[in-house]
Amino acid sequence: NIDIYPKFKIKIMKNIFFLIIIFFVSCQTNETIQNKDNKIDQLFSNNCKTVESYLSDFVNESIDYKKYYNDTCKIRGTYFNSVGPMSVEDRKSTHKLMWAKYDFSFSDSIVFLPGVNVETKEIDGSVRFYCDFSVKNTENEKTVTLPIYQSYDFDSDGKFIYLQYFGDLNAAISSIE
Repeated sequence: NIDIYPKFKIKIMKNIFFLIIIFFVSCQTNETIQNKDNKIDQLFSNNCKTVESYLSDFVNESIDYKKYYNDTCKIRGTYFNSVGPMSVEDRKSTHKLMWAKYDFSFSDSIVFLPGVNVETKEIDGSVRFYCDFSVKNTENEKTVTLPIYQSYDFDSDGKFIYLQYFGDLNAAISSIE
């Protein structure tokens, strides 16, 4: 019996040492995960503010495209007969034509949601949102409101690299002509 006790004591000590190491490593891992989550939360918050500012500038018909758009940004609408993504230059032209005849507004109840990386499925700071979008024909005063969903992906400088909008704006506009 005396021979077993020192071996048993050594085994207990090894197990305690092993548990201390696991505890120490898990604390560091949790801290690392928490720091990563805080960075993503802050990135998402900053990107939401960028989107809010952009929407305000759109409604006020005064967008500084260099402030918001990466030079290679692609914009994709999902309206009927959509021909695929447009460039920033195409977007500028489209906005100019629309602003000449229509006034736009977004509902106050915009619901922002964090987006995920398509490949990793991890939250990545991109922004998605739902809201009601209103278009007013300034020539005949007719207005239409439609629910929309938009998504914005960002580069490391906080500029849009990919923007999508879901809601048939063409159908809405043709309904007020």
